[in-house]
Amino acid sequence: MHAFVAERPAFGPTRLLQWNPRIGETNVLLFHIDGPPEPFLPALEGVDTAEVVEPSAESTVDGFYLYVRERLTDRDRGLVEAFADENVVVVPPVVYDTDGSMRFSVVGTGDALGRAIDRTPDGVAVSVRRVHSGAGAAVDPGAGLTDRQREVVAAAVAAGYYEEPRGATVADVAERLDCAPSTAAEHIRRAEATLVRGAVGDR
Repeated sequence: MHAFVAERPAFGPTRLLQWNPRIGETNVLLFHIDGPPEPFLPALEGVDTAEVVEPSAESTVDGFYLYVRERLTDRDRGLVEAFADENVVVVPPVVYDTDGSMRFSVVGTGDALGRAIDRTPDGVAVSVRRVHSGAGAAVDPGAGLTDRQREVVAAAVAAGYYEEPRGATVADVAERLDCAPSTAAEHIRRAEATLVRGAVGDR
């Protein structure tokens, strides 16, 4: 189904939000599908390993959620075992991108992470995008913000800058912080860039 989504422009990245793995038997999975149920669900009916499939109601904006109980193929089992059996924690979501790749954050010691990568099955290429010291960057979307950026964003929220319609201007935020509007604007821009990168999984 990852390949199915990647080949169709109507779909965005699929996100595996949570799972309950039982290695050697089945995985119980909760996905968010960024696209329409048709033709996704009819195609899924032809997947032999998907034993139970329960979709949520469709949302025209956000796609739909999908509960799946799935038997693992040998290759899938090898990938799950590489990370589930090791002393590491996979932090949701696991993003199945439209270019055919998967992205996810993993927390653990350097040695444990190295062993998990080494155990990845043949034919699955692994690329380490970033390494952080400490788990904060993986589990806290705002971990990359400086203290000043947090202060500025908090002031913007309190002023109504992020309300719809917008209830405050950058000048209003700057007045709360007793700084120049250009300074407030720069802090807001940098903070937003960090939060957006975190939201799309670029960690």
